[in-house]
Amino acid sequence: MKGTLFFYFLFMLPVAATSQALEDINYGYLYQTANPFTFTLTPVRTANEWIILFELKLADGTRPVDEYTVQWEARDNLKDKVGRLLNEDSAVTVEMATSGAMIRGRVRFLQGAVSGVINARVVDLAMKQVWYYPLLLRNEYPVNSYLVKGDSAVMKKYLAAGESVSVEGMSGGTPAVVSYYSDDFPAAAPAFSEALARVSGTIMPDSTFRVSVGQEVRFSENGMYLIQQDTGAVQGLAFRVHDDYPKYGKLENLIDPLVYICTRQEFDRLNESRGEKRQFDRMILTITGDAERAKIFMRNYFRRVEEANEFFSSYKEGWKTDRGMIYVVFGNPEEVFQFEDREVWNYDNGNFKINFSFIRSPTLFDPDNFVLIRQRKYLTTWYEVIDLWRNSRF
Repeated sequence: MKGTLFFYFLFMLPVAATSQALEDINYGYLYQTANPFTFTLTPVRTANEWIILFELKLADGTRPVDEYTVQWEARDNLKDKVGRLLNEDSAVTVEMATSGAMIRGRVRFLQGAVSGVINARVVDLAMKQVWYYPLLLRNEYPVNSYLVKGDSAVMKKYLAAGESVSVEGMSGGTPAVVSYYSDDFPAAAPAFSEALARVSGTIMPDSTFRVSVGQEVRFSENGMYLIQQDTGAVQGLAFRVHDDYPKYGKLENLIDPLVYICTRQEFDRLNESRGEKRQFDRMILTITGDAERAKIFMRNYFRRVEEANEFFSSYKEGWKTDRGMIYVVFGNPEEVFQFEDREVWNYDNGNFKINFSFIRSPTLFDPDNFVLIRQRKYLTTWYEVIDLWRNSRF
């Protein structure tokens, strides 16, 4: 890491003594793009310790990064109103370094030294504002390694095709097995569907190869990769590789995300036009009914798709996940509440009032997977919102 590496002690703000249950906080800012910064947490559970990698990146690069700091606390659960500052525990090490408009670092502690919830508080020192980022320390959490590019950990859940990285966190004695999956995973079913889109626990790889810990490697094929040191254990690191992501620029990649707002016949005709821009444009005009509306629709819809890819990428593209689907169709929720077993999104604006619940359903391929509780009651609102999209009124 660039900058000076140091141990960070939490003593400078009275805000450290705040008392509020984490499950009572509105986390709507997690899925908003107009925040003054982005903050990413990447947990890794090795054989004997937890490593929590983090990165704070300011949206305004002209603002001094030292106006922000990251504080850490532990709580037994999300209901606890008061946390325990981690500088009070000699078993916990917090490392942090600044570079330009960025703060990067890691929190390390042995298994069992901290349990329940570790909570990051991002503090704007000048404005006296605080943002909370709780992380459940689940004993079955399967991620036991991470990727490094240059001298920095990779914080996103996808790589560009051909990007050069190395694997860290695993023991160096045994090479890791890399499994490659070319599967084109399906998009999420609509919110009113009665079927649950659960993740398959077993998927057969198309190919495998080995890499050594610390060895530089390039992943060139689009698809999902799983890195494991022990293929018989439910532990590893899964991520996606794309050559056109998270913002789509190739015409052939613009078709699939339109499945949420098209009729079946329209989607079939779009698939027939794959690679033919004139036919594609003609179909978008058919859907929207007007050239100006078509431009507005394409710009706004695919901005949502890009953002869903940023927020929700997992074993499949972000827009295909349950949360990604709801984000693309309905936008960022006004309220987000987190519980140990679920996440709840509430919408209340001039166009619609609705809420969605997502049940935590982790797997090796997606340890942060959430499954939407689908209900028939969503059908009317769903089609009303689709109609807004098709008339470019979003």
